[in-house]
Amino acid sequence: MDGVARQAAFRVRAGATLRLALRAGVRQAGRALAVPPGLYVLAEGQDYGAVAKPGGLASAAIGLGGQESVEDHLPGLFPGREAVLLGRLDTPTSGILAVAFGQEAARRFREAEDRGEVRKTYLAVVRGLVDAPFTARQELLTAHRATTRVRARDSDDPLRRTAVTPLGYDPGTDLTLVRADIAKGARHQIRAHLAARGHPILGDARYGKEIEEGLGLRLYLHHARIIFPGFAAHLMPQWSGPEGGSVLVLGPGVEQALDDVVLANEVGS
Repeated sequence: MDGVARQAAFRVRAGATLRLALRAGVRQAGRALAVPPGLYVLAEGQDYGAVAKPGGLASAAIGLGGQESVEDHLPGLFPGREAVLLGRLDTPTSGILAVAFGQEAARRFREAEDRGEVRKTYLAVVRGLVDAPFTARQELLTAHRATTRVRARDSDDPLRRTAVTPLGYDPGTDLTLVRADIAKGARHQIRAHLAARGHPILGDARYGKEIEEGLGLRLYLHHARIIFPGFAAHLMPQWSGPEGGSVLVLGPGVEQALDDVVLANEVGS
């Protein structure tokens, strides 16, 4: 307004000059958007579907002038269907994004999520040796902050816990491949919980800043499976290419563990 960017809640004055900027992802003049590499339909059913999101692409369209997002491409990926995004992944995170076809299906998903009937499985490469499974229960403070704060006390909300299982360790690189299972989840939950335990995710310049800053590594966090009543999808990470940042040798211990991962193709009941 009057040459100054304003928030959505800003009150417009009479006589003010407004200038609207289109997001990069908005289709113009009827031309279809070019789909970014690595973004594609993973599964499509009657009520739900899923897309594969590459690292580096935002999940949701936020505000005017924002960066291109998966949400911008949903009309082209699911033509003729109202595809509603059911969650978000951080921009550097790769993996599954689930969608509902219509608001009624979205409502049923939210209710199932609140009942703890949604299971989400992530794979991550973390710094240091994780030698035994553990469940992170610490309370997370996410409101009005870019970086989630992990409190010393445990949360009484079972939907905000992170169950971590080590899958393989490489002593040469001092890296561990872990599986992280969550239910509803909170912003940066897995990243913050792992860092608070002394195991920041490889490439996480926010929660492992003193180690990762300036290295230009991709974030080695991937949403690999989602299961809820009537739907399931799974997708293994593609960490062998340069997508989303420089490639680091993970070590044979981690790479073999990654090859050995099996995600059951079960469907929630």
